[in-house]
Amino acid sequence: MRMTRVVLGVVAAVISATPMAAQEVVGKLPPQSTLQDLNDGQRWGLFAGWLTTGRDPVGIRGNSAPIVGARYDLLMGSPAYLSMRLYGVKSTHAVINPNAPLATRFSGATASSNQIGADASVEISLTGERTWYGLQPLTRVGIGFISGVIGNSFDLGGYKPGTSVVYLYGLGARWPMGKNGDFRVDANWMVYQVRYPQAYHMSTSADAAAVPGSGTLTPLTNNRAITASWTWGIFR
Repeated sequence: MRMTRVVLGVVAAVISATPMAAQEVVGKLPPQSTLQDLNDGQRWGLFAGWLTTGRDPVGIRGNSAPIVGARYDLLMGSPAYLSMRLYGVKSTHAVINPNAPLATRFSGATASSNQIGADASVEISLTGERTWYGLQPLTRVGIGFISGVIGNSFDLGGYKPGTSVVYLYGLGARWPMGKNGDFRVDANWMVYQVRYPQAYHMSTSADAAAVPGSGTLTPLTNNRAITASWTWGIFR
């Protein structure tokens, strides 16, 4: 009888231990998971990078230049975020005389082409409010404006950067670093117009005008900004 009780006790112990062993082999503890939850809310930060400007038909718009600014990010509800940016670009553009012969139209001089801008975009996290192997991939679409600043120089044809609507789309990646700081990298495509003065439709030489009569004075350009940011959580 005693032997029977001993055998039954051993069997019961083996049966009760089996699910725990199986769980240790099959499952993963939360710290070992490839997906880690984020404690998001509101974040602000600084960013810097390089704006590569697309060529316009005449070739006078601002040259590629550094871009710096501040950003604010808000979790609207997983997996969507609202992202707002304010930035500045310090650049120059080629000075031309649109009424001069083509051979001498470009003077070789440059004028300031500094701009400020702001935009707002909706970002969608491809992993929701969590990271995958420590990374949160993002995609975005948005709208904003970019404008020339006071003090920019006119060229001989009266051109200087005006104000244009910016259509924005892009990709990003975010790496949480420690308790409250995040590092992120973004690639944004920014589509906006260049605005030529009316003088660019005219020519006093035998050469064609800088902008032919059938051409537009507000062509669209496709520009790309690669930026790196550091953000901090606030009101947590």
